[in-house]
Amino acid sequence: MKNDSSQGIQVISRAASILREVVSNPDGMSLGQLAIATGLARSTVQRIVNALELEFLVQAGTGGVRPGWGLRRLGDLSGPSIASELRPNLFRLFEATGETVDLSTLASAEVLFLDRFLSEQGVRVIPDVGVHYPAYTMATGKALLAGLDNDQIWAMYGKGTLERLTPKTISTVDMLIAQLDEIRAGSFAYDIEEHALGSCAIGLPVGISGGIQLAVSVVIPTERYLEQRQAIERALRISASDFARRLD
Repeated sequence: MKNDSSQGIQVISRAASILREVVSNPDGMSLGQLAIATGLARSTVQRIVNALELEFLVQAGTGGVRPGWGLRRLGDLSGPSIASELRPNLFRLFEATGETVDLSTLASAEVLFLDRFLSEQGVRVIPDVGVHYPAYTMATGKALLAGLDNDQIWAMYGKGTLERLTPKTISTVDMLIAQLDEIRAGSFAYDIEEHALGSCAIGLPVGISGGIQLAVSVVIPTERYLEQRQAIERALRISASDFARRLD
């Protein structure tokens, strides 16, 4: 019978093998592919992926299991990454707002978080681990979708109604495109309790690096949104210029 120490070592070894595969395939791997690549049972892979996601070391969704922003923050990805290069810029936005901020890109129809600073305030917005929201319900998602043309949006979401996560979620592609047109014209991207009640966000696209679209957003509890909105928007404008200079 294995003792607790050997069992712990085995779990770490298995987690490390999964992380190596995920890092080597950053576009995403299914649980089945990870099971084959590591020689582990799919149920074992599922349990370990769930644990790694709790620590933000991976991000699992319809596009498969990808490196999480926590792993990127630790610098475990091979070679320099745009997330690490832009981390000082993101931190300046965090300092200016005191709220949760994130740097993201788009992976299929999902938002892929590259880096994040969590608010240290008593009442704050913390991301839900294991919950994946459609890009059109999030400020950073809308900022990223604005970089696509309308034909791509129609192809992505079809011509029917959109799934509503809250009573405030936009419900049609026409409504989404109207918002994207405003963002393309220079407006902010907004999520006013569209992905979750009690949570709001404001975002902006900040540029393209190596063909990868990037956006930032500030996430804030609804109770502070109206009071802080103008200050956050000012900080976001300064941050967007900051990012643009870095990406030039």
